[in-house]
Amino acid sequence: MRDRRLVVCAAIIPIAALLSVLVSLGYGRSSAATASDDVCVADAAGNLHLLPSVPSCATDDWACRLKCKVGDGTSCLALAYSAAGGDAKRLFGQACVLGVAIGCTNYAASIWADPASDAQLACARRTFQRACSVKEPFGCGMAGRFMLESTDSPSFAEGRRYLEKSCDDVGGFSCRVLAKHLESGKLGPYRPEAIPVLLKRACATGDPDACGEHATAAGTFH
Repeated sequence: MRDRRLVVCAAIIPIAALLSVLVSLGYGRSSAATASDDVCVADAAGNLHLLPSVPSCATDDWACRLKCKVGDGTSCLALAYSAAGGDAKRLFGQACVLGVAIGCTNYAASIWADPASDAQLACARRTFQRACSVKEPFGCGMAGRFMLESTDSPSFAEGRRYLEKSCDDVGGFSCRVLAKHLESGKLGPYRPEAIPVLLKRACATGDPDACGEHATAAGTFH
């Protein structure tokens, strides 16, 4: 009987130790890294940073979920890429609040992709611009696209200035967006030879869809 009690106690100790570790990490407590429905994620986010790469996490990876739960924005972002629908949107938003700039870009894109109120669309614009403020290239390009494509009366002059500055300062996707909208003729006069130059700059500064030979900039968008 004594031996049996020793076996039971030995089995309990590791579980208790694990629970202690999880509690010390904050697991089980609700994360503060969420924005309420009436607060735009752009206003709830802390200091944003860029990521050199994003690790892969399966949706059932408990270790990755635990890290996200206790405040690791990179893990939230990785989970978002493997999730779908509302789960992905929520995780992108959580990554944004935790300071991951590309999470903000993807969260804002998720808002824009769905039917949205004027307040939600205003939040999407601010969130794209917040990501661009730390030179997240897709955030810059999407901010420009939003200015030019999200309303029936776009501000072409403002959108052109924003994209030209973003292309000069950051490069990448904003250069391709600028090429596409110049090509449309809606942004005013431009030199036709500027389009391949913009695509080459986009490619050289991190936008792979701009790479290669393309008949038009619009043809690089799918």
